[in-house]
Amino acid sequence: MKKYISLPILLLLFCSVSIAQDRVTRPAPTSTGVVVPDRSVTMAAKIVGRVTAVNVEEGDWVDTGKILVDIADAELRANLSAAEARLRMEELNWAHQEKLADRIRSLREQATVSAENLDDAIYKVEAGEQMVASANADVARARAMLDETKIRAPFAGVIIRKNVEAGYVTAPGEPLLVLEDHGMLKFRTSVKEQDVARIENGQTITVTIDALDDLTLEATVTKIVPSGDLTTHEFVVEAALPQQDKLYPGMFGKAEFSR
Repeated sequence: MKKYISLPILLLLFCSVSIAQDRVTRPAPTSTGVVVPDRSVTMAAKIVGRVTAVNVEEGDWVDTGKILVDIADAELRANLSAAEARLRMEELNWAHQEKLADRIRSLREQATVSAENLDDAIYKVEAGEQMVASANADVARARAMLDETKIRAPFAGVIIRKNVEAGYVTAPGEPLLVLEDHGMLKFRTSVKEQDVARIENGQTITVTIDALDDLTLEATVTKIVPSGDLTTHEFVVEAALPQQDKLYPGMFGKAEFSR
């Protein structure tokens, strides 16, 4: 007696074989990309002023908080002194109005002054308090402006671009320096839409750096930007690279993602 395999089972077997063959024959995704720093920031002045000193050169390593650029501050120091003087005067006036109000309260209790006199005294105390608050704000503003005369490194890194010299007059928002954090380098690449589903955070990939005699490094995927380019239909992927001598941002490389 002959046994026959039903059509649904044949189709299932065919699909299973096809999927298995696809997994075997389909190559691992590959892409090209570039080495990038962990962080990069372009520093600019927030004020107009003459640069009195530039304390770094391109290629210098700087620590967090180091003063990179000094801007003339004489006028801003004078503004701060004036704001502080006004604050002291407003504080004296407020204290004086409070003393007067206390006296008028006592007189009011003795019915020797009118309620209007007391209301006026209380109003002057409250107005004096507001004037002190306004003067405090002016002092804070003057100190903030003075602080902008010192451009400091927001993090430790390397100066890779310098667009300023002593004597230069700054303009708000104009780039002066570019600082990069080379504490950790990353490989940034773009992968095709049909490959992005096969990549996940934490995955180990192989990166080959052309400039270092095709040096091969193992990198770990740290970011998959979940929005593709509308023109190329590619997705940005970043992977953390291990420490490697002579490996610099801007170097070209190729990535191979394990299947």
